Amino acid sequence: MIRRRAVLRGAGAVGLVAVAGCLGAGGGQITTTGGPTTTAASTTSAPATTGGATTGAATPGPTSATGPAPTGTGMAGGSRTVDVAAGPEGRLRFVPDRVEIRVGDAVRWTFESAGHNVTTKPGASEKVDIPADAEPFASYEDDQHYAVVQPGDSFEHTFTVPGEYVYVCAPHADQGMVGTVVVTGS
Repeated sequence: MIRRRAVLRGAGAVGLVAVAGCLGAGGGQITTTGGPTTTAASTTSAPATTGGATTGAATPGPTSATGPAPTGTGMAGGSRTVDVAAGPEGRLRFVPDRVEIRVGDAVRWTFESAGHNVTTKPGASEKVDIPADAEPFASYEDDQHYAVVQPGDSFEHTFTVPGEYVYVCAPHADQGMVGTVVVTGS
């Protein structure tokens, strides 16, 4: 009986340490730090790590019409970055596929499998739709609609015009890899 309790107590301690490590200092979403960072809107960079460790802080995320509310990392001035997974588990989808943010917030797409990109550029797909006064964005240069981002890399865009943005993965738009960002006024 004593040995069983000692084993269970030890397993419980390991579980608590694992959970605490996953939650990071802020008790919320895990974000990686160090290495290359994305500071400008509409740039790509590799995810950053510090010796394989992850740290982060929780910031309340926006609402999502198709599942749990995504979380993001806080930015100066009260704006935030919302994370979207591109191609998780090798599937042709964005998760979440709909996010609601405010003007000045950013969305960061992290590419979890090969063969994907993100774009609102004309000519990429007839499914693309953005507000009339918004500039299109893409994770690639010029009109290279089938240029893809390497798994593990990310693309970030800061939204400055309110409205609804329908974006796609150009290689998989016809297979339903479409997402929406709803941007409300500040």
